Amino acid sequence: MSAAPLAERVTLEPLLWITACLALALAPHVAALPIWVTATVAGAAALRVLLAVRGRDAPPRAIRFVVSALAIGLLFVQLRTFNGLSAGTALLSLIAGLKLLETQGRRDIYVITMIIYFLSLAALLQGESFWLLSYLIGVCWLTTSALLRLTSSASPGQWRRSVRYAGRILAQALPLAIAFWLFFPRFGGPLWQLPQDGGGATTGLSDSMSPGDITDLANSDEVAFRVRFSAGTPPSDERYWRGPVLHDFDGHAWRRTDSGPVRPPQLLLDGPAYQYTVSLEPNQHNWIFVLDYPSHWNVPRGFLTSDYMLVQPTPIAQPLDVVATSYSHARAGEPLSAGMRRRDTRLPPGRNPRSLRLAQELRAAHPDDMDYVHAVLDMFRDQPFFYTLTPPRLAEDTVDGFLFDTKRGFCGHYASAFAALMRAAGIPARVVTGYQGGTYNRFADYWIVRQSDAHAWDEIWLEGHGWLRIDPTSMVAPERVEHGLNDLAVAGQALTSRWQQRTPSWLRDTRLRLDALRLLWRQRILTFDQNSQMQLLGWLHIPEPNGQKLAFVLAGCLISGMLWLTWQVRRDLILRPRDPVARAYDTLCKRLATVGIPRSPHEGAEAFAARVAAQRPDLGSTVITLCRRYSDLRYAPSATPDARSAAAFSAGVRAFRPRGSRASS
Repeated sequence: MSAAPLAERVTLEPLLWITACLALALAPHVAALPIWVTATVAGAAALRVLLAVRGRDAPPRAIRFVVSALAIGLLFVQLRTFNGLSAGTALLSLIAGLKLLETQGRRDIYVITMIIYFLSLAALLQGESFWLLSYLIGVCWLTTSALLRLTSSASPGQWRRSVRYAGRILAQALPLAIAFWLFFPRFGGPLWQLPQDGGGATTGLSDSMSPGDITDLANSDEVAFRVRFSAGTPPSDERYWRGPVLHDFDGHAWRRTDSGPVRPPQLLLDGPAYQYTVSLEPNQHNWIFVLDYPSHWNVPRGFLTSDYMLVQPTPIAQPLDVVATSYSHARAGEPLSAGMRRRDTRLPPGRNPRSLRLAQELRAAHPDDMDYVHAVLDMFRDQPFFYTLTPPRLAEDTVDGFLFDTKRGFCGHYASAFAALMRAAGIPARVVTGYQGGTYNRFADYWIVRQSDAHAWDEIWLEGHGWLRIDPTSMVAPERVEHGLNDLAVAGQALTSRWQQRTPSWLRDTRLRLDALRLLWRQRILTFDQNSQMQLLGWLHIPEPNGQKLAFVLAGCLISGMLWLTWQVRRDLILRPRDPVARAYDTLCKRLATVGIPRSPHEGAEAFAARVAAQRPDLGSTVITLCRRYSDLRYAPSATPDARSAAAFSAGVRAFRPRGSRASS
């Protein structure tokens, strides 16, 4: 690139501003960019600013060429392609930093500005957050302000004027943006998000569990899903959101057995039916969390597994709203198969020997299945077991260590130990993981289920009843909970109350209001699709709405918007008439010019009057009086002259008709 002309050279101030705008545009991409790309861009920006501070231009062209070739080549070697959203964004970010390194003139700033706009668009294509959109609008606003400041002749301190003008431009573009939003033909999938290059892992439950695994989730306030009930809300002890069911136990950890689309055993549904909508957040699994026991759902390819877990064939890569109906109680409609009985009574040989002896002793004293269940639950309630999120580390035989050594644990410890004791007595048992409870958002009438609501419980098979849900954690008395920890919520209560108990009421309300705003954004904006557009046309009383009429409405909106913008621009271009004093003074100067005495552009009023008096003594007295009156009106302490004085000055100019001028003829 050749050196920019001296008048076009970029000074330090605009360079700093465009560097700041580039940093803000890159911020949403930092987590996805290769670390060395971010470091290269930051190093290039720091070097260019340092050179500008010292009054020096960009590095020599040869150095810039070598750095660019090495950086772009390394990026291609790492990514193997420049196609796709992620690779293209990385390349664009690297180019922005390299362009900043060679910046010398205004043209370079213009190029970087365009890259900033494209980086903002790329961030919007990768995310759908309301806050991200607000942030990117702010970045574009600031970037436009910097661009206006660079191209204007205002003094360096007039940034407020540029910011206001940029805001005005964005406001004028808003009607067109709304028209495109409402009536531009929709395609399948989310509003603006492109398919991702790969499914990124998110926090949540997994298909295995060892005691203590759920502790990490219990410390997370991340939202797992939201639920809105159509009518009544089930009580807390029935709000168990079913997730992975774990069958295989190796003495330390539980794992899920993938049974595939096997028909679940028949259930005779009983109790009240609850209809609700679950708004699931994206994750890397295909599990759909619903209440026990689901009877209907609107997932086209969803099905129940053999252990009544609702799944779909593919992971939930996008936000998903599931309308489902569940019954609070159910009885078995057929006996347990021999295969399922073997699977859910299997224990690893030689593991947890003390727990096996305990089970044999309790079983001998309580031959009835239900009596045996109550005996184990009474043990948890009566003996000094403690509920804590920070349990001691356990050895390989986790059940023995928990029951006989530490007696401190979280829901996973209790569910694992209870299921092992049931199986040791010949009772089929399995561990169910999911979520329990939730936080009610009274500002929008729905429930928030967070990762901190992650829970584990058990199901046992009893002849004549079928699968029964047992939550051994609820047997731990509130007074047994260890104080001084973060887990001050007691078992049996909604675990979400932990973050509520640690947070001031005003902050809790603020968080709930913001969450309601996020849900509204998702339901009203992100899910605005073709059906929503047809409904909008119907609401506008357009008969038989279709794609052609949608295009006509969009064209009408765009024409109206462009006409409005044209009127706005034309109004700005029309010069406002100057005040009467200025017009009268111009008339005086024109009349003097016709007699051969034109005013020079640099001359003030009284200096001009003195020259007129020297050249035309016959006009000197009148011109000096008029020019002094003009100076008093124009530069008096008062901001605006009074109407009477201005009118008198105008009348004096009209009466002035020097000999030899066209006005005197």
